Amino acid sequence: MTEIQLLLELQGMDMQIRELAKTLAGLPVRKEIEDLEATLRALRASLADANARLARCRKEQKEVEWSLKETAAAIEAISRKLYGGVVTNPREIEGMRGKLKMLEAGKAKLEDRIIAYMEESEALEAQAKSTGEEIDQGASNLERLKSARDTRVSEIESEISGITERREALAAKVSGALLLKYEQLVKDKGGVAVAPVQGGICGGCHVVLPASLASRARPNDQVVRCESCGRILCWVG
Repeated sequence: MTEIQLLLELQGMDMQIRELAKTLAGLPVRKEIEDLEATLRALRASLADANARLARCRKEQKEVEWSLKETAAAIEAISRKLYGGVVTNPREIEGMRGKLKMLEAGKAKLEDRIIAYMEESEALEAQAKSTGEEIDQGASNLERLKSARDTRVSEIESEISGITERREALAAKVSGALLLKYEQLVKDKGGVAVAPVQGGICGGCHVVLPASLASRARPNDQVVRCESCGRILCWVG
């Protein structure tokens, strides 16, 4: 096999490596993982908010319960005086009745607030539970996706490693100067430095080669470049 033929084979390996690297970078599972991680971040933020609201709700409920306890104690104290015959002055009795009425109205409002806090707490607890379950399920799915990604990445990297090893062995058979020329053309020609020639047609630009140029390229024993695209020609049939 001539150096020109080796270059064509080398190019095939380079194309495989580039395609595998592209596949590696664009694995669909990567996007799935990113989307799921974003969803989990949002869910965890929602859970933290629900828990903070629940804690605040419970704290405020306790404060209202304490106020209710104080109000109930005040009502009991006034009721004992009012209905226990301790107070006999009509004006004082009237004043105590007014105060009792006000306290009982306040007590009813406090009880309504406690019921509202209990209902809010119940809703927040349900939300926190549901969100927690979503997080658990999402985390499980994330681990599964990551495992699938790691397996696929390992497979592709192993394949790239194998091709790279064979490429290095092949590249060692090509002269340094020709290899440098090939690598420069790879950069300049979009990854295709060597154009296979079949039926007298350049495989790089698909131009029919002049007979004299085709004749020189046929033995594959020298560097012959297409006059149209500048790629190295390798006769394949």
